[in-house]
Amino acid sequence: MDLIFTDLNSENKKIEIDKNSNKPICIIIGPEGDFSEKEREAILDFKYVKSVKINENILRSETAVISSISILCYILNL
Repeated sequence: MDLIFTDLNSENKKIEIDKNSNKPICIIIGPEGDFSEKEREAILDFKYVKSVKINENILRSETAVISSISILCYILNL
């Protein structure tokens, strides 16, 4: 499984996913107030987490979901 963590503090702005993989993809999106530093560290400790910054601004949760799914669909050519 690939875990994509939408992290405003990440320097990474590119999602790298193997298009030929059949592994499930899980997107982790936080609350509008963002994750606490303790929560962020706990998420980043998971094995397959890929931290990515999808926007320069804090998005509303429902907007972040739509943006993340749209980005993934574009990358995977869906």
